[in-house]
Amino acid sequence: MNSRHRAVVASAALLLLLAACDSADPEPSTTTTTSTSAAPQAAVDRLVVLDGSGNIVTMDRTGGDMTAITEDAGADLGYFQPSWAPDASSIVASRLRSGSFSLVDFDLAAGTQSEVATEANAFYVHWSPAGDRLAYLSTGAAGMGLSIAEFGADPTSRLVDHGQPFYFTWSPDGGRLATLIGQSRFEVREVDAGAAREIAEPGAFQNPAWTGAGIFYMTRTGGADQLVVGEPGGAAKVLARSPADAIFTVPASGDRVAVQAVGEIDAVSASWQEAPLLPLNRLVVVETATGELTPVTDSPVIAFFWDPAGEQLLILDIGEGPHAARWSVWADGELRELVEFLPSQVFLQSYLPFFGQYALSTTMWSPDGTAFAFAGFVGDEGGIYVQDVAGGDPVKVSDGSWVLWSPR
Repeated sequence: MNSRHRAVVASAALLLLLAACDSADPEPSTTTTTSTSAAPQAAVDRLVVLDGSGNIVTMDRTGGDMTAITEDAGADLGYFQPSWAPDASSIVASRLRSGSFSLVDFDLAAGTQSEVATEANAFYVHWSPAGDRLAYLSTGAAGMGLSIAEFGADPTSRLVDHGQPFYFTWSPDGGRLATLIGQSRFEVREVDAGAAREIAEPGAFQNPAWTGAGIFYMTRTGGADQLVVGEPGGAAKVLARSPADAIFTVPASGDRVAVQAVGEIDAVSASWQEAPLLPLNRLVVVETATGELTPVTDSPVIAFFWDPAGEQLLILDIGEGPHAARWSVWADGELRELVEFLPSQVFLQSYLPFFGQYALSTTMWSPDGTAFAFAGFVGDEGGIYVQDVAGGDPVKVSDGSWVLWSPR
């Protein structure tokens, strides 16, 4: 991550939280898509947790009906960032065993596992929309790279490209990837053919997001950064201009985008006055169809995530207590503060600095949008908590350092 990208999320507030986590207990050191089936599917509605022993478990939202996925974590074996497949039929995690890394796919129905060796820790994973293959990032001898893994009877993995920092998003049909390497290479490539072509000159942003409405990204034109949406090779619609580095998240519908520009104001060319200018250091929602801006906060926030329906934003900012973060939910023009907490170390250090990328592939939201889960300390007690968006106190459902909700 270069210095311009890091400025989007590594605010003084985030650094304070990082410092606070250094004193917390040490903890062990992702995929939301819509179903491709036309038939209704029964809700899974479960949490996957990396528990206090470093093992992977699943449970319902009350902490009941617990199922152990692994039981062998220990000094010579560790699991990292377990994540759901798009249909919640399996869980994939990076595994370190006796100095060697791999990706392991746990088939929940069959009780079997499929393993692909990786050169280094796969620190970010993102299933294709159909769940038939997995793209992942890892850093090996040649640097950071993007690879594609396929599981099943004959697991395979192949390298796609190298670069740093590396961000990517799947096309809705799963046949293409849009890849962003720093602010130098922004391309779309056929996954099977491997051919890549440039999309546009990238602006200052962290990651693209590809929905049915097109690819959302920042591009630089005439010296000004613009938030746009469009299909590769086609005309891009300008949604807003940005006075600084920006980060955004987009719901699956692509009908709106939550975006925040953070930094000092730069000069913006007057030739782009037909597009609205994003307010600096505030979170806003932009309507894709009209470009209308709706203010969400009056100050910068650390992270923000859409619920599955694309109607609510889960927002993380700084609370009132010392070194405390705060969850709030924005919906129907109202921002409701819910709970203050100290994030778990793995969530704070591995997830939050790249939350825009993780928002493409993981969710803390319940499938029905009535609750969310998080890992951290509420008061003096650490663990996994579930918070109802209607209010009330969060409920501790488990020990652990990592949690994601199933996508359905």
